[in-house]
Amino acid sequence: MLTRLRFLSLAALPAMRLMGARRHLAVDVVVYGGSPAGMAAAAAAVRGGAKVVVVEPTSMIGGLVTGGIACTDTGTPQFVGGLSAEFYDAVAAETRRMYPKPVEPKILFRGQEIPWRTPRNWDLEPKVATKVFESWVKRDGYEVIRSQRAASVTKQKGRITKIRLTDGTEIEGKVFIDASYEGDVMVRAGVAHTWGREGREEFGERLAGTRDAHFKKNYSEEYLGKPGIEYTHHGQFSAEIPARGANGKLMWGITAEPLEPVGTADKRIQAYCFRLIATQRPDLRMAWPKPKNYQVERYELLLRYIKAHPGISFARLVHFSAIPNGKYDLNASGPFSIDYVNGNYDYCGGDYAKRDRIFQDHVDYEQGFLWFLGHDRRVPQVLRDEVNSWGLCRDEYPETDGWPVQLYIREALRMRGAYIMTERDILTSKTKEDSVGMGSFVLDSHWVRRIVDEKGSVRIEGHLDESINLSRAPYEIAYRSLTPKRQECENLLAPVCLSATHVAICTIRMEPVYMMMGHAAGVAAAMCVKGASPTVQDVKYAELAARLREQGAVLHQEQARKVPETPAI
Repeated sequence: MLTRLRFLSLAALPAMRLMGARRHLAVDVVVYGGSPAGMAAAAAAVRGGAKVVVVEPTSMIGGLVTGGIACTDTGTPQFVGGLSAEFYDAVAAETRRMYPKPVEPKILFRGQEIPWRTPRNWDLEPKVATKVFESWVKRDGYEVIRSQRAASVTKQKGRITKIRLTDGTEIEGKVFIDASYEGDVMVRAGVAHTWGREGREEFGERLAGTRDAHFKKNYSEEYLGKPGIEYTHHGQFSAEIPARGANGKLMWGITAEPLEPVGTADKRIQAYCFRLIATQRPDLRMAWPKPKNYQVERYELLLRYIKAHPGISFARLVHFSAIPNGKYDLNASGPFSIDYVNGNYDYCGGDYAKRDRIFQDHVDYEQGFLWFLGHDRRVPQVLRDEVNSWGLCRDEYPETDGWPVQLYIREALRMRGAYIMTERDILTSKTKEDSVGMGSFVLDSHWVRRIVDEKGSVRIEGHLDESINLSRAPYEIAYRSLTPKRQECENLLAPVCLSATHVAICTIRMEPVYMMMGHAAGVAAAMCVKGASPTVQDVKYAELAARLREQGAVLHQEQARKVPETPAI
């Protein structure tokens, strides 16, 4: 079984040997979370003259960029600047060095060869991204503690003084940056936070709360007050599929709870998955693994979905995106895919043991999904053959048999900080007096749950991308959204679990944006350490902005970078 312990243990051996011999470290800036945001924060803090340590809860730095999001969601690349741009440029340069002549494999779908799409500068192999991040650590000379989590946080007079890790290590610091996807330090520091979906009324967000579960709706008219494009509610089943089996019971993964009025608040979370790296290259391909805890009943609805769409292809059930070296990044696609819908509801409020069980459950579900498609005899042979023509890559994540160690945490806790980014900040009031970076990706929430409609058919609810043409214009992100309220903590910054609503985080949550927020947090932390400001709330914005601009950050639309118009890999 690919357990969470196994994922952690292989790179955790040095740390585990320290148990019983506690360490005590004292640094200027403690970065919790070696996510891309955390790596940018560490690099920026070192550049500012601070002594840094990074604590990464898993065995691998780089979070979701090294953990499977290989086809990068950039929005408009011209507005990705600073250390984020430096990283992706460095990965592209290393890729060109490794493959002076790009690999152009023969890709087959249903026996038909399709053209190979040359990846963009922003599309990468995880192993190359890992190599670049590791080179940053070596270059900047700071320690990375891996496979350890925050056990407790000590505060005095509104400031964090130290954190204790699960192996007993204690780390004192002057400024703390929680760059984790879960916000473990933020929570233990007593900073206000939330999760789930706000209701429409709380912040006046028209896109908030429960979503419409029907096929189509004229969202342009609803949100702009004028007729416009009628968007298809992307990914619905597009067929009347009964929600109950022959025994009259609901099939696995479908809830009997009624659909609340559109816009109702709840604590449901958009679905998680693992982003997989797959290939058809015979020299790299490994067969899809069968989970030890295989539950075939989980895929009865999937079987009905397949039968309702004769000839459906693997490329419709899973989204394929080309990356270098003859590989593809696999993401969820449609109403039944590698997204484990409603499998994560307890993740945000759970302790580490519960989160580890949810992690393993996601491994079992997703491996089971692929095993079912490739081996269940009720699945059409042509689809089984197509699925089995693909597999995991033996040169990615070799320690865990090709499976990534990072679960795709699309959204978890969100701070309730000094400034809360909302739908209004994304769609209409786009400029900020304290901008530290820009976002431009669409508002994108994955599915939340499967329900039964009044006809007894299954519907899926929670998707958000209807505002695709509303959010393309870039928006600015406030520095204040990275800081807690002053009375709660004076020396903590949160560039990932930042202060935003569910609607706003649906576009902010892209890794290049998180990196830009981490960059800003690292610069601000170094300013505090060097005496430029007593608290993170009192950082002088003019000086912060000047330092960010010196390091290539894009803070306003007129500062857009020039990027290659054609693929460079």
